[in-house]
Amino acid sequence: MYKVIIAGISMSFIFGFSFLFTKNALDYTTPLNFIALRFTFAAIAMIFLSLIKVVNLKKKRYLKLLILTFFQPISYFLFETFGLKKVPSSEAGILIASIPIFITFLTPLILKEKVPRINYLFVFLSFTGVFTIVGFNSFRGNLVGDLLILGAILSAVGYNFTSRILSKEFTPKEITFFMMIIGAIFFNLIALINNELNYKILLNSNVLLSALYLGILSSSVAFFLVNYMLSKVSPAQSSIFANLATVISVIAGAIFRNETIGFSHIFGMSLIISGVWGVNYFSYRFRREK
Repeated sequence: MYKVIIAGISMSFIFGFSFLFTKNALDYTTPLNFIALRFTFAAIAMIFLSLIKVVNLKKKRYLKLLILTFFQPISYFLFETFGLKKVPSSEAGILIASIPIFITFLTPLILKEKVPRINYLFVFLSFTGVFTIVGFNSFRGNLVGDLLILGAILSAVGYNFTSRILSKEFTPKEITFFMMIIGAIFFNLIALINNELNYKILLNSNVLLSALYLGILSSSVAFFLVNYMLSKVSPAQSSIFANLATVISVIAGAIFRNETIGFSHIFGMSLIISGVWGVNYFSYRFRREK
C-alpha cells in the first residue's frame, strides 16, 4: 500500500511542476511541436532503458497495447491541445479534475470492482478543492472547447481502465515503453504534416530544459508510476492522486513565479488533500475487510 502512495505523491509532484516548464516552453514554440519534442525525448529515454536491460521486452502480443496508446497519449493530448485553444487553462483544469469522478462511478460498471460508498464523498471533496482554487469565473462557456476537453477526459478514463485490464498481461515498464514510442511517432508525424515540426528550437535553453523535464520525468517516469499504481490498485483509488498536482502547481507558482496564495488556495488545497487521504484510507480499509 505504501508503495502506491509514494508512487502517487511522486507522480503528483512531477505533474505539478510540469505546468511551470510547459509555460516556459510555449513562449517560444507551438503546443503541437512541443508535444512532439516531449515524446521524442521520452522515446529516447525508454529506448536507452531497454538497451541497458532496465526495460525487458519479451515475446508478447504487444499489438494489444495499441488501443491503450490510442487513449493515452494520442487522443488525450490531441483533445487537450486543441481544447486549450478554445478555453482558458484554468477552465480546462477544473474539467480535467473531474476525471476521478467519472472513473469512480464507472469502475463498478466496467471493471466490476467495488468502490466504498464513502469514496464518492471524498472524490467530490477533492474536485471541490480544485474548483475552489481555480474559481467559478474561469468558465467562459465555449461549447466546442468544453467538448474537446470532455474528449480528453473520456480518453483519460479509457486509458485508466485499459491499463488496469492490460496490467494482467503486461508490466508497467512494457506499457510505458510502447506509450512513449507510439506517442513520439504519432506527434512527430502530426507536427510535420501541420508544418510545425521544428527541432532547431531546442537550441533555446528554455525549450530544451522543458522538453527534457516533460519528456523524461512527466512522460516516461510519471506514466510509469501511473501504470504501476494501476497494476496494484483500482483506478478509483489511483486516479485521485492527479488532483494533488493542483496543490503542487500552486505551491510551485508561489515559489518560482512569485504568484500569490490566498485563502481560497489554502482552503482548496486542504479539500484536495483531505479527498486524497479519504479515498486511500477507506480503500485500504475496504480491502482489508473483504
